[in-house]
Amino acid sequence: MSVPRFYVSPLLDSGELPEDQAHHARDVLRLDNDQAVILFDGSGHYAPANISIEKKHVFYRLNGPIKVAVPPPYNLTIATAIPKADRAYQLVEQISQLGAAALIWLDCRYSVVRPSAEAKKMEKWVRLAVESAKQCGRSRILAVHAPQTPRQLLENAETGTIIWTHVDATHDLAQRLALWQSERAARPMDPAYSRITVMIGPEGGWSVEEQELLSRHTAPVRLGNNILRIETAAATAAAITQCVLGNRENQRD
Repeated sequence: MSVPRFYVSPLLDSGELPEDQAHHARDVLRLDNDQAVILFDGSGHYAPANISIEKKHVFYRLNGPIKVAVPPPYNLTIATAIPKADRAYQLVEQISQLGAAALIWLDCRYSVVRPSAEAKKMEKWVRLAVESAKQCGRSRILAVHAPQTPRQLLENAETGTIIWTHVDATHDLAQRLALWQSERAARPMDPAYSRITVMIGPEGGWSVEEQELLSRHTAPVRLGNNILRIETAAATAAAITQCVLGNRENQRD
C-alpha cells in the first residue's frame, strides 16, 4: 500500500493539516495516530511526516528533510475549450495525471460552454487539481488559469511554443514535437523552448477567423485519425507529449 499524501502549504517542520486534508485523513482514510504520510506543498517540495489526530484536528511533524522533486525539462500547458457538464472535471484530472503544468480555458467563437458562466467552478477545478496531484504522486499542482480568447493567448509572451490542433491537419502532434525537440537541442537557452502550449478548440470547431489567426502563427497538427471529444483530445495531447518528450516529474531519494 502506498504512503498517503497530503497537500500542505507552506510546508513547515510541524503544523496542522488544512480542513479538507484533515477530513480525508481522519474520515475517509481513517488513519491512526502516528501514521506515516508524505506532505507536499504543490510547488515541488515534499517531506515524510507523522500525524496525530485530536478530535477534528490533524497535526503533523516532519520526520525527514524537505526535498525538491526534479522538474520536467519543460512546462506543458493545455489550452482548451470547456467541455459540457462533468467532462470538464474529467479533463482536469486526466491532464494533471499526465503531467501538464497548466490549464487555460479558451473562450472560442463556437464554444458551447461559456467560461463566464463557469466562474463559480474555478474553486472546484483547483481542488480537483490538488486531489489529482495527491493521487498520482506529483509534488507540483496543475495550475488552472482564468479563461482567455485565442487572440489573448497568442499575445501572452509566456506561452512559449504554440501548437494548435485541427482534425484536417496533415502532420501529427508527435511529428511536430519531435521537430521541436531537435530545435530545442540546437537552442537550449531560448525561452521559447522551455514551454509548450497545445491549443484544442471547441467541438463546433475553430471559426474561420480563429483559424486564420492561428495559421499566421504556426501550422496545425492532428491528434490522430478520429474526431475526439474535448476531454479526450486534451488527455491525448498530454499523453503524446509525455511519450515523445518524457515530461515526467522525478522525486529525489
